[in-house]
Amino acid sequence: MAELTKRLRLEPVGPDNADDLWLVHGDDEVWPWYGGTMPSREQVERWAKSMGESWRSHGVGKWIAYDRVSGEVVGRGGLGRTPLDDDWGRVYRFLPAEPWVDVAHEVPHPSVVHANWLELGWALRHQYWGRGYATEIGRAGLAYAFDVLGMRAVVSCTDRRNVRSHAVMERIGLRYAGELWSEEFEGRDGDPPMTVCVLLRREWERSSPTRAR
Repeated sequence: MAELTKRLRLEPVGPDNADDLWLVHGDDEVWPWYGGTMPSREQVERWAKSMGESWRSHGVGKWIAYDRVSGEVVGRGGLGRTPLDDDWGRVYRFLPAEPWVDVAHEVPHPSVVHANWLELGWALRHQYWGRGYATEIGRAGLAYAFDVLGMRAVVSCTDRRNVRSHAVMERIGLRYAGELWSEEFEGRDGDPPMTVCVLLRREWERSSPTRAR
């Protein structure tokens, strides 16, 4: 089911959204932040299929963001369960030393993923940059993670040079936790590491008395 924000309709990504996902990740101003080469249409189709499987198997995934008035594709964003592997395990040092951190989701297919915390991200077509849409998607993601799914934490990672995304993270309430070098996140050709920001459930609830349960 789609989620609505003030200006956006956020629709769960699946195979039927592959063309719209391509409009985002085929954007010449967008794809360099997500890999060394522009993805092929076939690769984006596989991503859309994988995102749909995440929704079906793990109850959460990425959205395509559409303008509520025009229907135009603004971007994609939302949440994802991270693999329970050594690379994402490096994020543990930014989270509380509590048992819930490394618990696996009850559904082990198509991969074994974390049960109690999610990764939050966004990508906008370049013509929509600087207009507050990433903030809108990010806030919707946090509300879905904590108020709908009852998550214990949300983590967001970005290339240290991506000052726009880092500013969005701070604007929506995530706190800077540190930087991460790893096989998965290490920058290309000596680029800087990834900036990691975190928001815990207790911090989310303290931010507004109406959110506490």
